[in-house]
Amino acid sequence: MSELIEILSIPVIRNALIGMVFAGATLSLLGVVVVSLHLQVMRFMLMHVGLLGAAAAIALGASASAGAFALVPVASILLGLFGKGRTTSASAAGGLFMTGSLAGAFILLARAGVPAMDVFAVFAGNILMLRSADLVSVIVLGAIIVAAFVLFYREIQLVLYDAERAQALGVPVRAVILGLFLLLGAGIAAALRLVGALLVDAIILLPAVGALRFARGLGSALLLSSAFGVAGTSGGFLLAVYFDLPIGASAAAVASVLLGLTALISPRTG
Repeated sequence: MSELIEILSIPVIRNALIGMVFAGATLSLLGVVVVSLHLQVMRFMLMHVGLLGAAAAIALGASASAGAFALVPVASILLGLFGKGRTTSASAAGGLFMTGSLAGAFILLARAGVPAMDVFAVFAGNILMLRSADLVSVIVLGAIIVAAFVLFYREIQLVLYDAERAQALGVPVRAVILGLFLLLGAGIAAALRLVGALLVDAIILLPAVGALRFARGLGSALLLSSAFGVAGTSGGFLLAVYFDLPIGASAAAVASVLLGLTALISPRTG
């Protein structure tokens, strides 16, 4: 215990732990949206948009993570507008966005002299490079996500479970979906900064999948997803510290183990 306290006295380590735990508690809420609206393709597409953002930023002399963080939320809004607020249309458009993003990234690699390793570094992430300003951004984003679910709980619940009925009840379905898309884009951008594109699912998707095996409603799904997210990120962080492992990969490993355990003990088999 004394060793852990000593390690956490190092500012960069302490910031990394706080960022990971806060992200696990809040960004994981977005996974419930991804699973409920079948947006798995969209979240995969946004990771590729991050690659294009990284390439464009480096070509302009900026940082790769800044480019990815800027372009992913913009793409999520455009995707929502392109799909006219319908999740099926947005999912269909995801293939177009993903292919175009990859094409644009590789064109920049070839024509602008952008170093490939610098661009693909966005897939790895580096939580230990988290600055105090980055930590504040993650906390603010997490607070916004929680506030959105609290303030618009009824509207989000209706849209997730029956969009047509929600429309009939006067819920602005398109606005709600666009708002959720924006939050999802910002959440994925933040996760890219923390653990990299290849491990975004460890923070956003896997906790929600495990939670939905037990949840009986949106409220319990959100609470369980947050709990699984905290367990995965904090457990992964401690595993990495004690055994000198990559933090992002350790968080993904713990999240995967937790999901496997939920599959074994869950009353639901689907």
